[in-house]
Amino acid sequence: MCIASSAVALVGFVLLSVNLAVNKHSSKNCESSSSRDLCIYVGIFSNGLMSLMLILTLVELCISISVSAMWCIESSCNSIEVISFPSNSV
Repeated sequence: MCIASSAVALVGFVLLSVNLAVNKHSSKNCESSSSRDLCIYVGIFSNGLMSLMLILTLVELCISISVSAMWCIESSCNSIEVISFPSNSV
């Protein structure tokens, strides 16, 4: 599940980055004089939310990659060790 979470977080990071870049360019196209202020406020609010989501997705990506790496290291260390139990014959 951590590997799947890493993959989804990476895709989310890319999509949010693209969305933030496109959103910055689209907010410059507010040409209507009557709702220009509203358009600017909505653009700023949208950019703020996208930036927050981008930061949280990056944190999720870092956490899931580190947990996956720790799991991989732990599972490879445990596969080398052989545990033998004595028989219970009485």
